[in-house]
Amino acid sequence: MIQELKRIIYNTVVEANRKMTPREVEKAVARAAGVDRKTVTLAIKNLVSLGELTYTYLYGTSFLERSFDRPVQASKRIVIKPPDKVYQTQPGEVVIDIAGGAAFGDGAHPTTCLALRALDSVLGDNRYADQKAPMKGLDVGTGTGILAIALARLGVQKVVGLDIDPCAVSEAIHNVSLNGLAEQITITNTPLEELATYFSIIVANLAYPTLKRLSSLLSEKMEMGGVVILSGFKVSVCEDLAKAYAEYGFKVIQQEMERGWACLTLCKMALTHEGI
Repeated sequence: MIQELKRIIYNTVVEANRKMTPREVEKAVARAAGVDRKTVTLAIKNLVSLGELTYTYLYGTSFLERSFDRPVQASKRIVIKPPDKVYQTQPGEVVIDIAGGAAFGDGAHPTTCLALRALDSVLGDNRYADQKAPMKGLDVGTGTGILAIALARLGVQKVVGLDIDPCAVSEAIHNVSLNGLAEQITITNTPLEELATYFSIIVANLAYPTLKRLSSLLSEKMEMGGVVILSGFKVSVCEDLAKAYAEYGFKVIQQEMERGWACLTLCKMALTHEGI
């Protein structure tokens, strides 16, 4: 019974469309499981002590969230872990070490998780797995470097991670080094428009206005038939963002949502005469 209760608590926290306070979790789980709140409180404390959940604080309010201070399965193949934690890699898995820091992208936010799952899905596609030519990947707004590292770990031979924040650049370089990928990944603050390379896969986990503004520029940097993964925006703007990219020949091939956030995977097609 206690294991089932802990499963309900964990799923309630992870699958919620917003952050939940401990009191909100207690009430929701007690109602769903038909147990008293004291029993739920004890189970929550046990999950926190085990490192499954953690307390976070924002503007004086405490919340319960999934803990990333241990190895966490972010997608079918991707496991994220702190550098000091030991993890026995299973067949087919790729493990990413991410050091805690100030930059965005430790894997805890839904937009990062969505982008990681999309990358896993796209790069598990035989169309890409069987490619003879070396693949080139770009991570725009790389933050900690987690998505650039995922690109490399999932088989992209050359990866560029861009960020204009000096703190993010420093942390990304450190994380790339932790994962032994310094020869494969270049972290830089070079402006996107100045890159001379064309990419077969681009990922951008950025705010909606920025993603919309970059539609033309990302199209310019994308090889025909390439894929762009967009994350960092709410479900309500999905249609508008898809239309903005459709003007440059992109077609939505996958869409996923989590806790009110969305992720679009688009493939660059040849523009028809009507689309020019």
